[in-house]
Amino acid sequence: MTTAIERAKEHSESKLNELRTKLTKIVPPGNIVVTCGSYARREASAESDIDFFIIANGHPAVAPWLEEVRAAISEIVPVEPAEGGAFSSLEARDDMLHNIGGDNDSNHKITRRMLFLLEEEWLFDAAEMKSFRRQILERYIGEGMTDHQLALFLLNDVIRYYRTMAVDYEFKTAEGETPKPWGIRNIKLVFSRKLLYASGLFSVAMTVDRTREAKIATLEQLFDLPVIERMNQVCGKGAMEGVLGSYNHFLERLEDADVRNRLKVLQKDKRSDPLFRELKNEGHHFTRELLKLFERTFDSTHPIRRAVIF
Repeated sequence: MTTAIERAKEHSESKLNELRTKLTKIVPPGNIVVTCGSYARREASAESDIDFFIIANGHPAVAPWLEEVRAAISEIVPVEPAEGGAFSSLEARDDMLHNIGGDNDSNHKITRRMLFLLEEEWLFDAAEMKSFRRQILERYIGEGMTDHQLALFLLNDVIRYYRTMAVDYEFKTAEGETPKPWGIRNIKLVFSRKLLYASGLFSVAMTVDRTREAKIATLEQLFDLPVIERMNQVCGKGAMEGVLGSYNHFLERLEDADVRNRLKVLQKDKRSDPLFRELKNEGHHFTRELLKLFERTFDSTHPIRRAVIF
């Protein structure tokens, strides 16, 4: 009997192959199309939406073929990302590469940059995607970095992004112009967002005691892998058993359209809802398993221990 993780991977891979074939005939050379979210993580089901954005050369205000891309993607994955979100639009390469941490580094910009590193999967032009990803990594891991150092600039942005997600969640489910669904966002923050964050921390931890070139190459290799495979690579598949047991439960429940719809309409004053409590309790177990995994993988003398606190 297949697990929810295995079913999600099979579904995601099938749709990714369809999307790549379709977009080959639409997107002009020199542009990159990537997907983030559940399809990139190989965790999608028929109920999942599709997050994507286009990284364009120059600073185009519009692209006449963007609507054709959206239409093609929606034919294959009908559930689209939310209007006005950080996806389904254009981003200039220079804007992603520069002003990191500056005054113009908005929530949308850090979201796109971090997801491009930690979660993306190419839909058009894998070679250009990897080349551009290396440029960003070279920006984070500068020429003056010594071998013994962690990639701290990147680590700090991974941490900043995770905390930004948590703060952004509070705003969007409480104060936004149109408050976003609360229940399902809460559960995703507990599971998929947390595992993505962990994969960033664990990957950066692997940059210690390596040359600059080796740090970049290590991150390139790890970021080529979907999140679960990345964690398996760093920690060993056997060590991931507890984490993946809880994560499989999460994916299995979200496969069910009735479960998703119930979580989407759940309000904050219904925290005692049995389904919500079941998933939250499993989420607490998942968090404890992740913490144990962190402590087993990186002993008390490892620089990542100090870096994530101070």
